[in-house]
Amino acid sequence: MRFVTARPPGAFTLSLLTGACLVLSACSGGKEEAAPAAADKVYPVDIALVRPASGSAIITAAGTVRYRYETPLGFTTAGKIASIRFEEGDRVMPGALIAALDATQVGANLESARAEQQRAQAELGRFQQLFEKGWVTRAQLERAEATARAATAQVSTAGFASGTSRILAPSGGIILARTAEPGQVVAAGTQIVVLGETSGGMVLRAPMIDSDIARLSPGMPVTVRLSAVPGGEIEGVISEIDARANPSSGAFEVTIALPANPALRSGQIGTAEFRVAAAPDATGLAVPASAVFNVRADEGFVYLLDPKTSRVRARAVQIGRIDDRELIVTGGLKPGDRIVRSGLVLLTDGAKVKPLASRQPSRTTAAAAPAAAAR
Repeated sequence: MRFVTARPPGAFTLSLLTGACLVLSACSGGKEEAAPAAADKVYPVDIALVRPASGSAIITAAGTVRYRYETPLGFTTAGKIASIRFEEGDRVMPGALIAALDATQVGANLESARAEQQRAQAELGRFQQLFEKGWVTRAQLERAEATARAATAQVSTAGFASGTSRILAPSGGIILARTAEPGQVVAAGTQIVVLGETSGGMVLRAPMIDSDIARLSPGMPVTVRLSAVPGGEIEGVISEIDARANPSSGAFEVTIALPANPALRSGQIGTAEFRVAAAPDATGLAVPASAVFNVRADEGFVYLLDPKTSRVRARAVQIGRIDDRELIVTGGLKPGDRIVRSGLVLLTDGAKVKPLASRQPSRTTAAAAPAAAAR
């Protein structure tokens, strides 16, 4: 049996062990120093004051700008189009000649009807003389009278066709659409152009659900947001609310009268904001929608600021309802609390923050600042 005698570690081995210990110690010390540095990092954030929910709510609806009267115009008789004098976008004056049919056939029909009328009238005169002499029967005279009346009616019809072979502007406006071209043969009633009548002004037509229109009424002021107008918004008034829903969509169309503005064009898309009374059970606190994260059903979280330490803590809240860009919170906060409205992405529970001074108090919560100061 052989016995192995333990030898003390050599100098090389000791140096390796000592180096490893120094490396571990250095790494450990580096982490301990980095932790406070990370914890002390300050994040710039926008702060909002929690305030009681107002007694009003905002309903929004997207709509389309239109002329109040956009009139399709066409010929009441069939024929070949001879001319169309305006293009899309052209402005027309009241009574202006917009389009005309080829009058060759129409004129020929009128002349033929007049000639037939003259023949029938002359025939009737002869039959009346013969009847007085007893040479024709009353039945023959009545047939001549009927033929004369039919010829007169035909002249009226041909004259009407001649008069309706032209399209005249019923009022001043702008040609919004042109759907035919010269040389085209059209049937009676075919749309040739669409005229936007400027006399009726501009409106925004917005489809809305029945529960929303129940809270609206004609004459109510409306804020309409349009990117095309200076300032991005104009004030309008509800002028009409449809009494019947659209059969295909189930929506009711609300018409909003808009003030005259040269930037308005038919077809522009806008958003209408209606301020209405809040629902009878509307209680709670109003917070910006951007302040709430990890929303699940009727619950979510906000970052609550501790003014003494400038640190934020995650706070669970109960969500009652959503009003436009705000959430109505029914639990978890109290009036006057300060919460982070923007800059949440990098935050964690306990993070240190620096409120942006240029955004205090925030525009949406400025009204609550005096009340919070009083408390």
